[in-house]
Amino acid sequence: MRAILILLDGLRPDLVTPERMPRLAALAAAGTRFAHARSVFPSETRVATASLVTGCRPAAHGLTANTIFDARAAPDRLIRTGSVADLRLLAAGAASPLQRPGLGEILATAGRSLAVVSAGSPGQTFLAHPRAEALGGFRWNAADTEGDAARLLAERLGPAPPAAIPNIPRLEHAVQALTRVVLPELRPDVALLWCPEPDISFHYRGLDAPETRLALAAADRAVGAVQDWRDAQPDRAGIALFVLSDHGHVSGSLKLDLAAELRRGGFAAAAGLAPGVEVVVAPAAAPGLWLREAALARPLAAFLATRPWAGPLLARDPALLPGAPGLAALDAAHPRSADLVLCFAGAEGPDQHGLPGHAPFDAPDVPEGGGMHGGLHRRELATLLVAEGGPFRRAAVARGACDLADLAPTLLHLLGLPPAGMEGRVLSAGWDAGADAPPVPERLALPGGFRLELSRQGGRRYPDALLQA
Repeated sequence: MRAILILLDGLRPDLVTPERMPRLAALAAAGTRFAHARSVFPSETRVATASLVTGCRPAAHGLTANTIFDARAAPDRLIRTGSVADLRLLAAGAASPLQRPGLGEILATAGRSLAVVSAGSPGQTFLAHPRAEALGGFRWNAADTEGDAARLLAERLGPAPPAAIPNIPRLEHAVQALTRVVLPELRPDVALLWCPEPDISFHYRGLDAPETRLALAAADRAVGAVQDWRDAQPDRAGIALFVLSDHGHVSGSLKLDLAAELRRGGFAAAAGLAPGVEVVVAPAAAPGLWLREAALARPLAAFLATRPWAGPLLARDPALLPGAPGLAALDAAHPRSADLVLCFAGAEGPDQHGLPGHAPFDAPDVPEGGGMHGGLHRRELATLLVAEGGPFRRAAVARGACDLADLAPTLLHLLGLPPAGMEGRVLSAGWDAGADAPPVPERLALPGGFRLELSRQGGRRYPDALLQA
């Protein structure tokens, strides 16, 4: 068996309709749709990438946010994981910043291969296969201009187009790279195509703007092109397609500068631990806070409790805020995690486009009304997961809960390989209807009248939504 993964960055499953995405809607109807698929927390791209390839959540693999503060590696600034240079800085001399082996490493050990073709960020692509060069694997990003993979594709297809909004030219170039070169010539056991849309357009144009509709249509064509390639192969019955997203989106209804808000509250907050700074803030939809002194946690919590846009604080060490929930409840507590993570108070009501879901956010480059993700809103956590072909059931809906960390163990199982070091579940409900069962709902009470709805499946808890009473 072989597998092709098509990841549509940021795609909300409720936007997969015959009107917006006819090829993907038809594929989902023909294969197995995992209706209860979720992202990890924080629901950010590089965290999701790490979880996808390691089969683990952030507490195990250690990539805890898109933006991280590490006082030893960079005391004066934040580490941006979209940058390969910053990821190498975080790795501190190791081959990878991830603390569990990835899918590419496990496959290579067994004499199998992973090929990564991406028009996402360079950091995302690196995390998908950190040791590709050393293992003789294939990893290419649309921004690459050096290396064997970049030279091969430039010779065959010409240079990749510049980034744009919508990022359709790069998306289409990546599809050509996959279907014209990588799949037919390299024949990897697992191929990952990472599409930058609709995430880019969601962020910078909004969830249902005209340009975003074009981006969704381009993403749909990408799915169709890969499916057409697969269906034309003599061994098509043994090639499974997976179409998935890494997180969803909500509309950013209130743009904030959390560091400035904290300064107005009397706290010395900044993006690095310069002299006099008390709190380091990493802007996000779920901002991380690193404290110079643990005693700051309680006054910070008391101040934020007075802000109408603030939701609950999650602590890496529960001793910082007795009674507050810990990041461990979400498998997100790691030494690299922020001391505190703030969840914004979102709502399920309609946004400016009439779509459900909006929330405050802190992101300097995203306009108010643009899409955001990272937190625990229902629309941020909900992801697409469709499997079609190979052993998967036809025209089926799997009811059980799952997340990105469950996919790599499932792929290895289908390839007859053990999921070494992985914590995720094998999604056998995809080919065995008898293994499917609805999850058991749970609720976790949070300070400030909030609650977290979760689902329990196979001994694992999956977050569904942060709600306010």
